[in-house]
Amino acid sequence: MPNAPYGNNFNNNNYAPPPPPLSQPQYGGYGNPPYQPGPPPPPFGSQSAMYPNNYPQQPPPLPPQQQQHAGHYGMGGGIPPGPSGYPPDQSSALFASLEQYQGTIYPAPNFNPEADCHALNHAMRGAGTNERALIDIVSNRSNLQRQQIKYQYKTMFGADLEKQLGSELSGNFKEAMAALFDSPSSYDAWSLHEAINYGREGTLREIILTRSNAELRAIVETYRRTYNKDLEHGLNHRILSKDFKRILISMIQAHREELSPQQIQQARQMGIESVIDRNRAIQDADALYRAGAGKWGTDEKTFNAIFTQRSYIQLRATFEEYQKKHRQDMAQVIRSEFSGDAKDAYLALITCIRDRPTFFAERIHKAVSGLGTRDSALIRIIITRSEIDLMQIKQRYQQMYHRSLSQDVGGDTSGDYKRLLLAIIK
Repeated sequence: MPNAPYGNNFNNNNYAPPPPPLSQPQYGGYGNPPYQPGPPPPPFGSQSAMYPNNYPQQPPPLPPQQQQHAGHYGMGGGIPPGPSGYPPDQSSALFASLEQYQGTIYPAPNFNPEADCHALNHAMRGAGTNERALIDIVSNRSNLQRQQIKYQYKTMFGADLEKQLGSELSGNFKEAMAALFDSPSSYDAWSLHEAINYGREGTLREIILTRSNAELRAIVETYRRTYNKDLEHGLNHRILSKDFKRILISMIQAHREELSPQQIQQARQMGIESVIDRNRAIQDADALYRAGAGKWGTDEKTFNAIFTQRSYIQLRATFEEYQKKHRQDMAQVIRSEFSGDAKDAYLALITCIRDRPTFFAERIHKAVSGLGTRDSALIRIIITRSEIDLMQIKQRYQQMYHRSLSQDVGGDTSGDYKRLLLAIIK
């Protein structure tokens, strides 16, 4: 890990102890009711998976303080993301709410950046560092609030908070704190730069295939500004698999169809089926059949065009129509038609399209399984999902592996590093 992680030195954010329960009605990180674990999602294509029944018809509105800056990272309560952060993306937040996704971190009520700066400064004063005080703050502030603390700290003390923390901490604890204080797009850009340089295809899949259009555009711009080169150029020159490269480059164009806020409200009131073009789903299913099982060889470009352009909701319907007509699950189709990195990318997309928390639960399990821990992957997933869907990731992990996420993360980590991750997982 470089001395100046993520292109921003050791930089960027601030958190405080968990907020007390809110008065009725209670809201989670994305305007959802308090999270209640439920059964795993039914398999797509089954009768029980019909869209209109999967979502509440009248979910609560976003709280007023979350409506202005309702992006995936750090909604409301503070400043809008700066040049290296993700722009406000209300459609993404509303879609997360529609999917009933919820993070474990959300903006602290009665946020006081000056008080947090004094507490952080006091924790690093004198011999030694009060790591537990640092953890109490950073694990209970949204990314936007941490960004605000960073700028407030320099104003108050004339010192760079991230550099100061970097000189006080070490190892995986330092890397995790750096990630928390970095802006989302800067952290993702740094992670992609490392992945390209060291051939980490799994990291490329994890980031590029799961971010929204607004997030991808911010990543591409931050990458260009930080490394003085284009992300597309890096992918073109370092990725060997032609089909895998095609998927990644298509994705970073950030042209996937996404539900508008109006469509999301319509889906809330009338059911998901009201925003699906069922005829188009049938046509796309037929096109995929003709491009794969219906011909000798594979028309990779047709798969790429449909998978990287249609919205998640529309692709779910396409998978259902394919299974109804051709009696084969889309994951089976991909395994028959592709191999290597391209196959892995399409399978990752299918998992995300059907249930994104499942994809991240699988990634975490790989990070903590076997000999050694893939700490950078573990840190990245827990921190980047902490304000989006970490609650659902915890649930899926328990369902899939019959062990709690906290149990496995705690068993593979130690010391302040362990305490920090567990404080985020909650």
